[in-house]
Amino acid sequence: MRLKIAQKDSMRRGVVLLLAMIFLVIFTTFSVGMLTMSTANAQMADNHHDSNCALDAAMSGIQCARYALSHTTTFKTGTNVVTDSEANAIWNNLYTQLLTGNLGGAELSSITDFSDSYDSGEDITTGHIAFGAQGETFQLRFYRYDSDPRTIKVQSTGMAGASLTRNIKIDVSITKSNSVLNYAIASRGRMWLTGDSIIHGDIYSSWDREAISPFNITSDSEVKGTINTVLTKDQIADQIYQLETLDEDGNPMFDEYGDRIYSDDDEVQGEHDGINYDQPTQTDIPGMDIDDYDTDMYKDICFAVGGNGNIPGSSQRETEYFPHAAGNYNYPRDGTPSNTWNKRMSRHVYEGEYFYNVRLPDNYHALFRNCTFDGVLYIDCYKSGSTKYNNVRFEDCTFNGTIVTDVPARFRWRDNCLYFTGEAEFENTSDIREATILAPHFNVNLGNTNPDLNENNIITGAIVGGIVDVRGNAQIFGTIISMCDTTQWPSGYVTNIGATLNDGGSETTEAGDIGTIEITPDKDNMLPSGIKSDIVLMPLFSTYSEI
Repeated sequence: MRLKIAQKDSMRRGVVLLLAMIFLVIFTTFSVGMLTMSTANAQMADNHHDSNCALDAAMSGIQCARYALSHTTTFKTGTNVVTDSEANAIWNNLYTQLLTGNLGGAELSSITDFSDSYDSGEDITTGHIAFGAQGETFQLRFYRYDSDPRTIKVQSTGMAGASLTRNIKIDVSITKSNSVLNYAIASRGRMWLTGDSIIHGDIYSSWDREAISPFNITSDSEVKGTINTVLTKDQIADQIYQLETLDEDGNPMFDEYGDRIYSDDDEVQGEHDGINYDQPTQTDIPGMDIDDYDTDMYKDICFAVGGNGNIPGSSQRETEYFPHAAGNYNYPRDGTPSNTWNKRMSRHVYEGEYFYNVRLPDNYHALFRNCTFDGVLYIDCYKSGSTKYNNVRFEDCTFNGTIVTDVPARFRWRDNCLYFTGEAEFENTSDIREATILAPHFNVNLGNTNPDLNENNIITGAIVGGIVDVRGNAQIFGTIISMCDTTQWPSGYVTNIGATLNDGGSETTEAGDIGTIEITPDKDNMLPSGIKSDIVLMPLFSTYSEI
């Protein structure tokens, strides 16, 4: 009996030992697994940390590159695109900036040629630049392809740990500044929006005489954008007018339905997306100063065609006044022919003719009836003299190109004027699509040019004048630039968009002038040749990528 009990005890002890060994193996394996997982997690955390550090380094490199680009020496150009030679000059200036900028003491390669599967080109590479306390670095590469010398590609490679790298790439365009095209209307004087006018964008006025409102917008007009003025709220608060109804804290007032509240004192009655006060004068915006303009390149086009390119004199003459009586161009507006306020002109008359790349000499004061223009019509005047002007009237004409004027030093609204009457048709099919009218310091008056809104009323590109008035029916895809500084006159001159019979303009306003006008800016368009502006290095944020 004792023997059997001893055998059973021995078997139990054997089973217990076996179970203990099995559990020991299991727990040992589990411990080793936990240790391995902990080690892997730690390694993953280190890798993730290094990746973030490398990305931070690459981002720091991009900021360093942006600094170098923003301090690269540039210059002005009068053409609408940057030429290859200008792009090459900017590229060389970038190299000089990188060379003299002492980027963390890193060495800089010379401009070298390279070739890849896409194209050949040139590049500039920096050495490794220290970043961070744990030995992180970044390296910059600037390169461009021969097929596209106006695009600089920037690559920043951030490095952390033993060999982990992250790359950031972005393209930078060598382009011409066109910031004025961000506005639908940009004026250095007062602005009236009346009649059925719809503005699909922001408007801006640098009028700074606080006693007179910079804007007058009637309730039948609408600005689908912001209204921008250089005047402050405090300056306007002391006047007998206000731009909009504000509460005691200076904020716009709205009713319970979210609609804007207007009062009789508001000079802005139409709908809008808000008024921005105390805006910069922005006279440095290209196109807002007479010194920005040089249109001689267009004159050269006209001289190159048809002998000297001049429109010959016309034996047919008509006497007209400007401004004129309602419905009668042959009689002054104030009824007094001897009054010097009315300009009396003996116009050269052209009827039913076709013109291509031609120049109108100064003092012709031409009248074009039912004429068609292709290419460039260049209208001459004397840049700084006091006797050679051109007041030109177009009646029932077709424009398939661009109208460009010389650049007079002074704005003389009666003497230098482009006056469009009748039923004008605008459809610019020429190679110069950036502007329909480029007439700095000219009085540009698009009168009742179209009785009906139709496809012939579409004007593409910028309309530039000293003062620009648009009446009747028109669809404008571009920016209106009234670039004359009218603060030199006590009450200035008014850029009129739309019309009422008492719209404040200097020209005759008739009932038929009231129509529908829509203006839509094109921010991606090129600034017209003839307007000098800085070449800029513009990052193309849509090309940003992280690898």
